[in-house]
Amino acid sequence: MPFLLSQMLDFCRWVGGFIVLSVHSTNMFVSLKDIMEAHHAAPVFGWWFFASFELGHQAVIGFFVMSGYLVGGAVIANIRKGKDYLRDYLIHRFSRIYIVTVPALVVTLLADSIGRDWMPEKVIYDMPLFKDHLTVGVFAMNVFNLQTIYSPFFGTNSPLWSLACEFWYYISFPLLLAPLARNYSPLMRYGGFAVGLFLLVALTYGNTWFAFGFLLWAIGALATLPRRPFVPSRWLAFAMLAGPVIAIRLLVRGPVLAAHPWIQELADFVETVLFANLLVTMRFGPEQGWDLLRPRFHKTLADFSYSLYCIHMPLLFLLRAAVDSLMGPDWAPQLATPEHWLTLALALTLVIAFAYGFSRLTEAHTGAARRYLSARLPRFAVATG
Repeated sequence: MPFLLSQMLDFCRWVGGFIVLSVHSTNMFVSLKDIMEAHHAAPVFGWWFFASFELGHQAVIGFFVMSGYLVGGAVIANIRKGKDYLRDYLIHRFSRIYIVTVPALVVTLLADSIGRDWMPEKVIYDMPLFKDHLTVGVFAMNVFNLQTIYSPFFGTNSPLWSLACEFWYYISFPLLLAPLARNYSPLMRYGGFAVGLFLLVALTYGNTWFAFGFLLWAIGALATLPRRPFVPSRWLAFAMLAGPVIAIRLLVRGPVLAAHPWIQELADFVETVLFANLLVTMRFGPEQGWDLLRPRFHKTLADFSYSLYCIHMPLLFLLRAAVDSLMGPDWAPQLATPEHWLTLALALTLVIAFAYGFSRLTEAHTGAARRYLSARLPRFAVATG
């Protein structure tokens, strides 16, 4: 992968994860209900713009595009090279997903149990959204990545919905492309396609957004195919993405979105195409790109962004229950004061620190897990056509 593109992906991964964390933590600890009515300092307006549901949603869409580019693009490359890729591909995908998600479910169980059983004030857990989510059956369905498809998400860990979609995109995409893999037997190729099509239909039946998300993910994968950039200028490609994203943040919200829900999917599609276009441009960019992307801390932060995404929500709920117990359940929803901003900063720091430690025990060992599985799982014979 070109160095400039790798830098860009690292930057986007950690920034996207931080946006999602900021949105959820701000909703927990800082109320900006008067943002359009009262006087506020410029940094408050900046945070209101940054830590918003609209940008958080666009960050998740960006994750889908990057996942499609990296994972789906690798599938396409292997098929074009005629490689027997399925075994190693599945080992890589399962180890990448499960080394984090199963421990994340355990963290969710522990954090939610502590918050519900030990905190004096636990009203935050009584929201109807979380009713009957902390059961063995829901835990098992989340292990199979069926949350929000055929099962609720486990506990308070609502962000896991996107990981369920991604996991099944990982499975269905190479199966749908199996007829193009001529190094495999006709039975494997067309049988694989039938299984992939069945999964796509069955999972879309459980969650109608699944097929649309698959389209966005596949656009990311197809962005690996062009042999030259559509927009040679990096600055122009970036501006073509940034301008619409800012417009989406300001316009795709409130009464407009309530009256015309289809606008959200249009916005998601536009962002997907323009972000994929930027990735294509960066792939053909110079070896040394923007100075902003060069510092090593981008890769350090990106390397635990997956862990941060998987565990931040139950940790935030636990911290909110602790704040409610100390300050009373009516304190956090009050209009923001300096104390609220300080609480937000402390919550962000604690969650990021915990996620980093969690990643050292899980995500950092993905390579070792892949090597372990590769050495012990038998290779199957490939009958070629």
